[in-house]
Amino acid sequence: MDILEGNPILQGVRQMLGAFAKSAVRPVAAKHDAEESMPWELMKQAQMLGMSQTSLVETPDAMKAMDGGGAGKDGKPRPSLKSQVACVGAEELAWGCAGITLALGGSGLAAAPVARMGTPEQKKLFTDCLKGTDDKGRVKVAAMALSEPSTGSDISSLATTARKDGDHYIITGMKQWITNGQSASVYVVWAQTDPALGRAGVRGFVVPRGTPGLVPGRKEVKLGIRASETAQVHFEECRVPREWLLGGDEGAKEGLAGTKKMLDATRPIVAVQAVGIARAAFEYLLERVQGGTYAGTPLAGHQHIGFALAEMEMEIQASRLLAWRSAWMADQKMENVKWASIAKAHGARTAMDVTTRVLQLLGEEAMQPGHPVEKWYRDAKIYDIFEGTGQIQRRIIAKELTGVNPV
Repeated sequence: MDILEGNPILQGVRQMLGAFAKSAVRPVAAKHDAEESMPWELMKQAQMLGMSQTSLVETPDAMKAMDGGGAGKDGKPRPSLKSQVACVGAEELAWGCAGITLALGGSGLAAAPVARMGTPEQKKLFTDCLKGTDDKGRVKVAAMALSEPSTGSDISSLATTARKDGDHYIITGMKQWITNGQSASVYVVWAQTDPALGRAGVRGFVVPRGTPGLVPGRKEVKLGIRASETAQVHFEECRVPREWLLGGDEGAKEGLAGTKKMLDATRPIVAVQAVGIARAAFEYLLERVQGGTYAGTPLAGHQHIGFALAEMEMEIQASRLLAWRSAWMADQKMENVKWASIAKAHGARTAMDVTTRVLQLLGEEAMQPGHPVEKWYRDAKIYDIFEGTGQIQRRIIAKELTGVNPV
């Protein structure tokens, strides 16, 4: 059964964002991909639909019906729909353009740990930093500064340090491949506060733009998802008040474990974005096949084409259901570590397999720069890398199955 059946909220999200993706995202996708530019004007439009940069922290009225709590007509507590809503919307937007989807929702990466671990004062600091527009008149965005040149997916071996100095911490290090890294108005930075504690010493900090020592670095040139900004961020003896330690002295004890739990919530959304890319390529091929002929036989009647379409449909449906399952578990506050990793790894593989098959079937036409399939093919690969590589996901799954961490 489709998870949307009988659920007007999820059906409404699909219809609204599906229409937005078709009318507003698709028409500008090629432009922003070619220019490698952020869709700042589109981001303003998205805010009118409730896709604000602070919605995870503030929970505006439009989102309260999705948050759960209270009682339904039957007197039973209403479960949350937040993760499921995010999944349904993310697929529609990624069908329009994966890079633009990441631009629209990139601040959520930073907002998630603030919403989960932040004190009331830190949540206010974070949201205040995102009010209004920046000095260029653009929507203000946030960045989560986690990845580093020498760590990649191994977030437990961060080289960035935060040395305690009285009532302050001094952050020193470099972050790389940071979404919104160059333009962000506020950063959530992860650093090692005590090397002797290892993983337990990793802490997060809320750091506004303009803090002395915080230096946005160069913007990266990328293979895909070019409408989303990725950049370096440098911390040169960046002095921050102790009050900016995410969660405070007590709440910060969750440390790296809090980051990993946050990833368990966001990975289903990333997984279903990959589904959106695969679906876009699949539908493009399906439309081309219907009505076409080859050697006097309808294209759909050729077994190698029909079987390829069947394989794509099976994989897309399976990946979507895996993402929905892990999102549903997150909404139910169930442990979803294994299922989030399964969904992420499966979705990434589906996106790569489907776009590769479509490109092969269309041949040279689809390899031309600017062709939609060529773009989807490039976009797909990132989903096997960011938010934890495919290898990291398989490592997590294996540990969940055996209790042993593969080396």
